[in-house]
Amino acid sequence: MKRLTPLLLSALVAAPALAASQGADVARIESGTYAADPTHTAVAARVDHLGFSKTTLRFAKASGELTFDPAKPEAATLDVSVDAISLSTDTEARDKELRGAGFFNVAAFPTAHYVAGGLVRVDATHARVNGRLTLLGVTRDVPMEVTLIGVGTGLANDKRIGVTGHMQIKRSEFGMKTFLPFVGDDVSIDIDAEFSKKK
Repeated sequence: MKRLTPLLLSALVAAPALAASQGADVARIESGTYAADPTHTAVAARVDHLGFSKTTLRFAKASGELTFDPAKPEAATLDVSVDAISLSTDTEARDKELRGAGFFNVAAFPTAHYVAGGLVRVDATHARVNGRLTLLGVTRDVPMEVTLIGVGTGLANDKRIGVTGHMQIKRSEFGMKTFLPFVGDDVSIDIDAEFSKKK
């Protein structure tokens, strides 16, 4: 077995202390603007297939900003863009079809955009934001349920917030009607994101 380098050894020793400093405490969030970390942000959508299974679409690229003041949570804002071209179901032929005009039509609409203003606190770690989703050039009100996962300091000594979000849409309301009703209309969308405070 190779010997651990001093740098790696010190990192492993420090890791438990770092992890112990994290927690889902809203009061510990520093007021300011936070940018989504693209390497720790994931977006996935699930839709029924013929009543047999759920097909999962993953989007590899997303960006966005969050502004938050724990003293004024109702004034929070969120602005997120998802690169529709980056979608993947791990099946090349299906991915090509999903990027086509019958579904996401990425040639005409390369991104989906979600903007929210205001946050309604449900309990210590859960909240609801009222946002607007733009998909295929159509904008509709879509609320999102948000769970605070962690607050603290990242490995780069930056202030971080970790959250998950969940929303439900009907794809037909955005003009995506191909293969209805065989492919479901209801789409479940989940977001896992880390936000790093901007300097």
